[in-house]
Parts: sequence; C-alpha cells; structure tokens
Amino acid sequence: MTYHFELGHHPTKTGDYTIFLLVYQKGERKRIKTTITVPIKYWDTDKERVKKSCPTSKEDNKELQDLLVKAKAVERELNSQGKLTMMRFLDGFQGKEQSYMLITYAKHIRETMVLGKQWGTYKKYGDTINKLTNYILSLGVSDLDFRDITPSFISGFTSYLQSLTSQRNPEATLSPNTIAKHLKVIRAILYRAVDDGIIKHEDIPRKLISVKEVAPAITGLREHELTKLINLPLKENSDRWHARNAWLFAMYEGGIRIADIIQLRWRNIVGDRLIYTMSKNGKHVNVILVQDALKILKLYRKPGQILSQYVFPYLDVKREYAKYLDYEDRKTMPPDISKKYFETVNSKEARIARLLRDIRGLTGIPHLTFHTARHTFALRARDANVDNTTLKNILQHSCLNTTETYVNKLDWRSEDAAMKVMSLDKTHHDKDKKKIIKQIQKLFSPEELIEILSGTFMPI
Repeated sequence: MTYHFELGHHPTKTGDYTIFLLVYQKGERKRIKTTITVPIKYWDTDKERVKKSCPTSKEDNKELQDLLVKAKAVERELNSQGKLTMMRFLDGFQGKEQSYMLITYAKHIRETMVLGKQWGTYKKYGDTINKLTNYILSLGVSDLDFRDITPSFISGFTSYLQSLTSQRNPEATLSPNTIAKHLKVIRAILYRAVDDGIIKHEDIPRKLISVKEVAPAITGLREHELTKLINLPLKENSDRWHARNAWLFAMYEGGIRIADIIQLRWRNIVGDRLIYTMSKNGKHVNVILVQDALKILKLYRKPGQILSQYVFPYLDVKREYAKYLDYEDRKTMPPDISKKYFETVNSKEARIARLLRDIRGLTGIPHLTFHTARHTFALRARDANVDNTTLKNILQHSCLNTTETYVNKLDWRSEDAAMKVMSLDKTHHDKDKKKIIKQIQKLFSPEELIEILSGTFMPI
C-alpha cells in the first residue's frame, strides 16, 4: 500500500480545507478524512504537510505522522496474516469489527471504480445495489451477511425484479435481459469477494453462475425503410431533425456509436476524412467521408467554424469538460469533472433515443435505435458483397468472429433462396400437371377417361 496526504476539493464553512489520507492498493483508492483543517495557503502540496508558517503546524504535522504510523502498522498486521485487502484495512484502521455484509461490500466495490473513472460500470452497479437494497429492506433487515446469499435468496430477488416496472416502458415489467444484467452484477461482486478471501467460490449459488443474457436481435433498415426515414418531413433545426441527421451520419460513416457522435468535433474532420478515437475501447478510426455524410456536415458548418466546437448540438463548448479535446485528454479529467461529463453524455444519449422512438412512430419503421445505424451499415455492406475482413476493420470489431456473427444474423439470402426454390418447384409441378391433363383431354373422350379410371378401358 502507498499513502499520501492531500487537501479536500471544497472548503469548509470556515473557509479552511480538510486534510485527507489517501490510501492506494492494487488500483483501489480510498480517501480517509482526518480531523485537521487548515487555510489553503498553509498547505505544502509537494511535501504533503502543513507549512511551518501555520501557527498549529507542529501539532498538525505530528497528528498526520501518527496517522501514517497507524496505517502502516495495520498494513503490516494484515500482511502477516495474509489478509490484506482494502476492506480489511479500513476496518482495522477505523477500529471496526470485521464483518463483511453484502450491501456494505458492494458499495465499497463500486467506490473503487471512481479511481478508474469507470462511470458506465459505476452507474450499472449503482442501479443493481439500489434494487438489492430495496429488496433486502422488504425482508425487514438493512443488510445481509454473505452467508445469506443462498439459492432461495436469489430466487426471491429474481421474483422481485420480475415485478418491477420498466423505466422505458411503464406499461411493461423488466425484461429478462435486464434481470439477467442485475444478477450478473451480483455475481461479479461475489467473485470479487472470493478474490478478497471473504467467501469461497463454492459459496456462490449455481443460479448465479449459470445466468446468461439472450442475444439481442440484429436488425438493419432495408432500403425502402431508409428512404422513408430520409424523406420524412421534419422541421429544420428541431430536435427530431438533429437526431435523424446524427443517425444518418453515423450510418453513412460505418456505424459510429452514439457517444462518439455526441462528442464529435470539427477538429475530427480533416479534409475528406473523419479521424477520431472510439470512446468505448480507445481504438483509432480514420475513414473517408462519403458524399451523403458531407451533405449532412454542410448543414452544420458555419463561417469561421472553430475546430474545437462540436459538430452536433449536444455538448456545450463553454463548459469545463470541453477543454479536454480528445480521448487522451479526457483520460486526464479530474474524477468530479469526468463523472459530470459522463452523466451529460448519458443524458444526451437517452434524449436521442426518445426522439428516435418518436420518429419510429411517424415512419412506421419497426426497429429504429441508434445502434440500428450500425446494423444498417453492416446490412448495406453485406448487400454490396463487402468481405468480412474489410467490414471488421470498418466496424472496429476485436475479432472476425464478431463480424461474422453480425453478418450471419443479417444475411437471410440463403434462406430466401431456399424458400423461392420450394415455391418454384410447386409452381412448375402444377404447370406440368396442367399440360398433361390438356394432352389427355385431346387424346381421350370423357367416356374413355371414365373407363381408364375404372380399369375397363380396352384400347383398339
């Protein structure tokens, strides 16, 4: 473990700043609040101590040194027992009895994501922890011991989730995949508890180990649906108009993900090329701007366009997050700004999703989400006989198998051909029968046909 002292980010009511002890261990960080507060002018950031010019510097620095000695003593003790984890360290340092409860531990795991700025996972864990807390409270307790996470508990929590209303559709309950995602979060928390030596792997209920999500349908817009979307009359500069333009631009340029469209700036437009880094995985993208995409950009380009401005009107270039220009810069954002930025982008994603649902209702297109733009590009590439390796590079998939799965789910050509063959066979068979019947009718009279069918016909 490593230790540092720093001032808090915000002043107290008296204008002083609280000193915190920062503890780091294997990618985890915890801030422990001390009782010491000083004016900011008396804090030596480089030496991590109170300056001598402060009237209380001697007493304050001694207290900080005592805290550091105590922290190292707790660390040594746990190390000697082979039980050093952040959770156990905090209990020992703060003099708490070591008891590891599910909700308490889950919240601790969630806090560790702040250091890595894993805001998507942070949000997902928060949603599951809230639902889990509410269910446990309904049982008449505030938290549960890990030993209480039994198969029957998982069954009960699953039934509880099945009774909850979907936020997206108030008339429906949570989907099976949403429930599976919550159970997978609990499973991940328990796996982490195994790594921390709190429980054993065999203590994890089998119902959690076998949880799987149903693969979502992959559907792209057909040409007639795409034409309907393009020709839909929408008021210029309206929210729906912007949402459609963003969707079309994403589709034309290889299925850009919604977060990347929202964060796209004019500095990413270099001549006739689009150059950016994917926010999901940090992969670099450099593709040509096709004519249809250039037409959309023309709708937004203004005289004297500043390169740092955003292409689509979703983020504010005057906000604090805007000075972090690209993927690498955003990695250096302070946690509070990084979290606010994530929440802003996330809210814009939700807003665009609602607008696309509105457009879906206006056009009658059955499937229209932002990810459908990615599927539509893949569908059009398949129809143009683009090979899978090239398509993999455009979509920036990690492996060819992912691309092949995409294409296979979108490619109904072999099934369509088989259906047509069966239909043609039946049609040909019916035509042949009619020809034979006409020939028979020319050769035989009705009376002779009756004799043939009865077996009494005697040819001359």
